[in-house]
Amino acid sequence: MLPTPEEKHKIHEATIYNPYLPLGSAEQFLMMLLSISELPARLQLWIFKLDYENMEKIDSITRVSKVDFEELSHNIAKIEVGCKESWGHLKAIAKHDGPTQIKLNVLQ
Repeated sequence: MLPTPEEKHKIHEATIYNPYLPLGSAEQFLMMLLSISELPARLQLWIFKLDYENMEKIDSITRVSKVDFEELSHNIAKIEVGCKESWGHLKAIAKHDGPTQIKLNVLQ
C-alpha cells in the first residue's frame, strides 16, 4: 500500500506546479504514509506482534489437546525467524525515533 517512487514524484510535481490546488484525499493519505519513518519496518513488527499472539493461543490449545509435533515445531521455527527479523526492524526504527522512545513504546 506504500506509494511507488513514481507516484511520489507525480504528487510532488503536482504540488509544485499547482501550489494553491489542494491534493485529493488519496494523495493526502499517500503523503501521510510517506511522512512516517521506517513504515515498512513498523508494519512488519505489527504483523509479527499479531501473529505471535495468535501463535501463543494455538500453542496453548495444542497443549490441552492431541499435540501435532510437526505443526508445533513449524510454529516455533516461524516465531524464531520472526523474532530475529523484528530485531532488525527495531534497529531501523531506533535510528529515527531513538532508543528511549522505542523503550517507551515497547512498555505500552
